[in-house]
Amino acid sequence: MLIIDPSARLTRTAVAIGLTCLAVLSEPAAAADGWFTPAQATQGHQFFNNQCAQCHRPDLSGAAGPALVGPAFLATWANRPLSDLYTFEHTKMPAVNPGSVPPEQLWAITAYILQKNGFASGDSNLSDTAASRPLVSSSSTPASVTHGK
Repeated sequence: MLIIDPSARLTRTAVAIGLTCLAVLSEPAAAADGWFTPAQATQGHQFFNNQCAQCHRPDLSGAAGPALVGPAFLATWANRPLSDLYTFEHTKMPAVNPGSVPPEQLWAITAYILQKNGFASGDSNLSDTAASRPLVSSSSTPASVTHGK
């Protein structure tokens, strides 16, 4: 007959509960890390004004090009990987010379667009290391961010 020490079972249960709590708590922490630095978004604002505002307006509300802020933008890009947005920008923009914006500037422009859509800033610049991350904001943005495509 096998006798199991009750304290060993209690220890295993406590460890399992602790690991579960750690896993659950680490998910919001990752989301709280943010998407870009405030400085990168500020730089992106300057690049946007120089290269994008003519078609998308300085307030990102759209003109010749679509709005890059608000429900329509979020419905198009929410829950898709960041790489989808970046690839679209890189291959299609600017409309008069697609692919002409250097990657560092394009990441900054993307950071600015995300900032204007309520995505959180953090301690790291937006870059290809975040490419697979789905575009879901951790801040209080419109419901379309979490319920879009």
